[in-house]
Amino acid sequence: MRSDERPSSETSASKFGYIATVGRGGMADVYLVSSSGPAGFAKLLVVKELRAELANSEEFVEMFLNEARLAARLHHPSIVQTYDVTRHGSRFFLVMEHLDGQPLHRVLARLEAEPEIMLRVYLHAIMAALDGLHYAHELCDYDGRPLELVHRDVSPHNLSVLYSGHVKLVDFGIAKAALGTSNTRAGIVKGKAAYMAPEQAMARRTDCRADIYSCGVMLWEALAGRRIWAGMDEVSIIGRLMHGEVPSLHAAAPGVPAELAAVCGRALAVDPQRRYATAADMADDLERYLRGELVEAGRRTGCFARTGASTFTLGGATGGAGGAASGSSCIAKATSWLRSISRAKGMCPGAVISR
Repeated sequence: MRSDERPSSETSASKFGYIATVGRGGMADVYLVSSSGPAGFAKLLVVKELRAELANSEEFVEMFLNEARLAARLHHPSIVQTYDVTRHGSRFFLVMEHLDGQPLHRVLARLEAEPEIMLRVYLHAIMAALDGLHYAHELCDYDGRPLELVHRDVSPHNLSVLYSGHVKLVDFGIAKAALGTSNTRAGIVKGKAAYMAPEQAMARRTDCRADIYSCGVMLWEALAGRRIWAGMDEVSIIGRLMHGEVPSLHAAAPGVPAELAAVCGRALAVDPQRRYATAADMADDLERYLRGELVEAGRRTGCFARTGASTFTLGGATGGAGGAASGSSCIAKATSWLRSISRAKGMCPGAVISR
């Protein structure tokens, strides 16, 4: 939630030129700041600072520093860049890339009246998330050992849609890595229940397939046009997950093409062994569908959008330059429209959602 409170003079954000408070979460405060230098050098940055009341908590400090250690290894176009981690007195903070855009969940809320554009943007965001996740999942330490990194909190809240049309994954605050020193204790569940894999809900060991499940939830919601666990609280959702229940996509959106439903179903398999082995595998199947390669011979389909209970195709034929242009046009229209709304409403740019 945004606040008009400025950071105190004792905080790290005061080392930069304070512009706005982007968010206040349970663990950190996030500020939009400016950095200036000789010859008119100026750059917008985001400072993520551990909250004052947690600065003396060994557990929260270690969690925050674990995020910093992991973020320092991540260099990918679909992942927010972390530039520095430092300490100011007893306070720790990260200096991060400024993202000129809005969180995906806010974009989707604005696009509810534009189902064609909303579906395109959501699918575009899922593909970008899968690309960034595959990079993170395959990342190795400097000596070549796999980091086995798992984000564990993939959701529309942690995907930022930039006005340029790019999408970036943010907030590795509860990410787990084999070489990390701050892993979840047995019996402790972390993450958003609505996007959580069953094994994560049961506080069992997770691997990259937990993030793939989260992407499957987002795909389900993109195709159905509603939340997968609509109207349910977190306790009820976790109970359903522990019993291996997944709401039927066919019941929610009977017009979804079978090939696309199969991609979603595989990503949402209760048994991790039955899911996609890698995020790249899921992305490949989605891309092939959108290009028409998964369509049965002789069938002509396209990416579809929802109008109530019915569906319709977008742009006629699939694949090729025309299909790509149609998708790009929708995304460009969405980001341009969102920018105009943001300016009119005075929304703070560069939102980086943090807990």
